Amino acid sequence: MKLNRAACERRAYRLATLLTGDPVAAMDVVEAMVRAQPDLRVLDTARLDRLTVLRSREITPGTPGRLPADVLGADAAGALDSLATQPREAWLLSRTYGLSPRETARAMDCSVTATARHVERADDVMARMLGGPDGPCRGVVGAIEALRVYSGSLALPPLYLARQRRRRRRRQLLAMVLLVATALAVMAIAGRLSPG
Repeated sequence: MKLNRAACERRAYRLATLLTGDPVAAMDVVEAMVRAQPDLRVLDTARLDRLTVLRSREITPGTPGRLPADVLGADAAGALDSLATQPREAWLLSRTYGLSPRETARAMDCSVTATARHVERADDVMARMLGGPDGPCRGVVGAIEALRVYSGSLALPPLYLARQRRRRRRRQLLAMVLLVATALAVMAIAGRLSPG
């Protein structure tokens, strides 16, 4: 499935925010992706997710930041933060984003079997840490729903959008300068070649 440029950047930003736990780091992830691939529209969603996962790992090596406890609740935020990197990624991709096991494996660049193990481990940790009088299921489902709502509410920061506009203007200015320089060069060559 192909998305337009804004939708690609928004998808990458939302996923990067969940993976890194930090909206500023997520903005850095998207900017790094745009520098590497200026037109994200050429990527299908699986490749876009893969690049987001890779860049998120580079930006926040080791332990990612903490997602807001006021959004998830302290218990869910703590449970998610207790997960190792790959189980956290697999759980977020499969549970929050609803990716199939194959799509999750492709985004994480591992086998479907390994992805299933990561999700299973994450499910166990989340269920154990979110267990309560109503059982772990209600707490896990509530955490997933809270993450979906939080992710859906995320929008690219105005600072990022302003940087994108400046980059676009610079590219347009450079294109105009190159066009004028080419026209002048053609006119100079034509002047030399014309008789008289």
